[in-house]
Amino acid sequence: MSENILKRYERYLRYERGMSELTLTAYLSDIVLWLELEGKGQIEGDTLVDFLTSIDQRKARKSLIKLMSNGNTTRSVKRRLSAIRSLYNYLMKIELVERNPFKAVQIPKDGQYLPTFVNADVLTHRIEQLYREAAEAETLEQQRLGWYHAFIVDLLFQTGMRESELIGLSLKNIDTSEGRLKVLGKRNKERIIPLGSLICEKIKLYLGYRSPMVDGCEQFLLDDKGRAATSSYIYKVVTKALAPLPQYSRKSPHVLRHSFATAMLNNGADLMSVKELLGHESISSTAVYTHTTFEELRKMYNAHPRSRGGTRKERRTDHEDEGTSS
Repeated sequence: MSENILKRYERYLRYERGMSELTLTAYLSDIVLWLELEGKGQIEGDTLVDFLTSIDQRKARKSLIKLMSNGNTTRSVKRRLSAIRSLYNYLMKIELVERNPFKAVQIPKDGQYLPTFVNADVLTHRIEQLYREAAEAETLEQQRLGWYHAFIVDLLFQTGMRESELIGLSLKNIDTSEGRLKVLGKRNKERIIPLGSLICEKIKLYLGYRSPMVDGCEQFLLDDKGRAATSSYIYKVVTKALAPLPQYSRKSPHVLRHSFATAMLNNGADLMSVKELLGHESISSTAVYTHTTFEELRKMYNAHPRSRGGTRKERRTDHEDEGTSS
């Protein structure tokens, strides 16, 4: 075939489909990128046609794996598959192929939001470090504030409370003798959160610090100056406390809630129990944390000597066979 098939396809998109220059450029760029991934970026003429017509559904699935393994986002993969499908629809139109091999290739679902969490061991070590730093501070005031900030992080991690729930927590809703507290969650739904003996002792210590600070305030949590704590105050305390953990990009109070849920599931808690502790309406809201725990399991499994065993060639072959067996 004397003329490059991509030139003919470009002309078809521009004049018959009336595609805008921006969309046209995006389609052609995605197709060129796909060809480069296949090692066919430099071929043209009949050689290119031979390659395009040789693609069957099995090879199309392999192409999908390459697109997904090349650092592309789900959105990028979808867009590139759309461009490749369009090319093959054109090849069917001009009767170079009988069917579109990419038609049956399933486009990956949108990437599900995976909550950011801090590894439980890392977070526990950091909290203990905060308490130690407070004890070693030079002045009594520095010791008090340092301990208090460590306590806030500790309390959020041990209860999984939302930031707003901690702000709204009332003194009358904390029962250290029974080891529980009652919070008011979303849509004014109340729930009971059990407390371990360790955090109960720290709550008692905090109440001892708190008594001389303010009279007549029913809000449990106060700021450094003895006023009712605000959202911005808690955010500043948590982000400063987690700042020395550069491996974690997000350091907000909600990350501690995510860390609580993930730690619970990683240590054997069932999904329904975690749902109740978090105050979720739907189990699907809690189920997102099972994705993070699976990633933890995957990392642990990779420590097995056979999980990455064999020669490089064997591993590559196994990966390709696995990817094309669906």
